[in-house]
Amino acid sequence: MATRKRIRLFTGILLLLCGLFFYGYFQYQRTNQDLKLATPDQTLTAFTLIHEFAGDDTLADKKYRKRVLAVRGIVKSVDTTNNGVSVILGDSLQRASIRFSMEGPWNEISDIQEGMIVSIKGILNGYSKDQTGLLGDEIVFNRGY
Repeated sequence: MATRKRIRLFTGILLLLCGLFFYGYFQYQRTNQDLKLATPDQTLTAFTLIHEFAGDDTLADKKYRKRVLAVRGIVKSVDTTNNGVSVILGDSLQRASIRFSMEGPWNEISDIQEGMIVSIKGILNGYSKDQTGLLGDEIVFNRGY
């Protein structure tokens, strides 16, 4: 009787360890979604997105965070100072902006220049509210394409 309990316990532990191993293996092998081919969950203008966050940032964050969005707007600047490339969308009349950390080789992004109207897909990562009133609010996207 005690031997059966030991066998069941050993089998249960072995099955649990196998399940954990396969879960870990598949999580390790998982890749990110290719945004070049992805269909965006929503398409918005930069103006609309900025005003939604300015109105109620908590509601807008719940609505858009971790989703693939296509945002169309005017290029405020292209920042190449960090280890990557960031494209900032916005209006010269507003301090608020949308920052896309771009994915992909620089030669595909190098055609983007200040003042152009572009549409960029990315995953919304967060919102940074300006506490000082000097810099402007910033909506941050990762993996822009």
